[in-house]
Formats: sequence, C-alpha cells, structure tokens
Amino acid sequence: MVCWSCEREAGQGVLCAHCRAVQPPDEGADAFAVLGVPVAYGVDLAAAEAAFKQLSRQVHPDRFAKADPRARKAALGRTVQLNDAWKTIKDPVARAEHMLTRAGVDIGRGDHDISGMKTREVMAPPAFLLEVLELNDELSAAKRQGDSVKVAFMAEEMRGKVAETMQLIAARLEAGTPEDLQAAARAVVALRYQKRFLDSAEGSGPGV
Repeated sequence: MVCWSCEREAGQGVLCAHCRAVQPPDEGADAFAVLGVPVAYGVDLAAAEAAFKQLSRQVHPDRFAKADPRARKAALGRTVQLNDAWKTIKDPVARAEHMLTRAGVDIGRGDHDISGMKTREVMAPPAFLLEVLELNDELSAAKRQGDSVKVAFMAEEMRGKVAETMQLIAARLEAGTPEDLQAAARAVVALRYQKRFLDSAEGSGPGV
C-alpha cells in the first residue's frame, strides 16, 4: 500500500513505516489479520484483546481531531474495522462462523456463492432442535416456579456442553478437510442454540 501522505510504501502496519501517517483500513483483511493474531479457533483471547487495545489507542479519532481530513477519515475507518474484528474474535460463535466463511463454508440462510464456491445452509438436526425446545420449556417452567437451584444447575450443565462443542469446533477447524469443515459447521449451528439457552438461563437473553 502506498502512503497517501508521503507516497512511499507504507508497510503492513496501521501507521506508515516512513512518515507515521495513519493508513486507511485494508478492506480485504480478515478479523485475525486486522488484530495481527494467528488464525486459530483457540486464539489467545488475552493477547487478541491486548492487540486490539494497543491498535485502538494508535488510531483513536481523538488523536487526529486537528489532522488532515484524510488522516481523520483513515483513523475512523481503522477504528470501525478494529471494533468489528474484536467483536468477531471474542465471540466463540462469530469466530467460528468467520473461520468457516474464510474456508468457503456458509452456515447462513439459503445458497450463496463465496469465492466461486457454491455453498448451502447447514441445518440443525430435528432431534437436536426438539431437545433444545424441551430444555427451554423446562427452563421456563423452573423460572416461573422460582426454582433458582434448578436454573443454576441447567446453566452449569449447558456450560459444559458449550465447552465440549467449542473443543469439537476447534479440532474440526484445525483438521480442515471438507468433511471436518462440514462437521464444524454443524457444531457451530448447535453452539448458536446452546449459547442462546445459556444466555437465557443466566438472565441475559430470551432463549430459543
């Protein structure tokens, strides 16, 4: 990338390697590249957060309030990109979805064409959906009855399932074969429901 300020090669950082002018965001960079952390589902979240905070300080728009309009625009763009990247990396569901999309596997709605690869929505098995609905009914009943012990027990059980699903996703993504990626996609669909249930059990969401 050529620096807009000094017109020399800017390098890969957020600031020009020569004149230190903030550079516009690379729209093609994925969340891992934006934060400068290795591509891995089991990413070191503490290191990723530290990188996010350090980079955010460098490009915070307040630092460029009186700078060239191009610098202000670049700083704002970098800040938005960094916030989006950290939001993706820190969430286990969003992180897995992001990694699957990078690999050409879509788990959204309908058919899509990603990087020339036709992909199809990954659905949750009916038996799994029935199990989740039954668990939600049981959770709702426990809440209505004021049975905080049962709610806490169900939340703890689901935390264990979430941990197991995340381990499965990490292993399948690391293996990286088409079969493993499809298995990871199915696990991510399950994780969505599990996280929703857990949010409801912990009082921060409505459930499925």
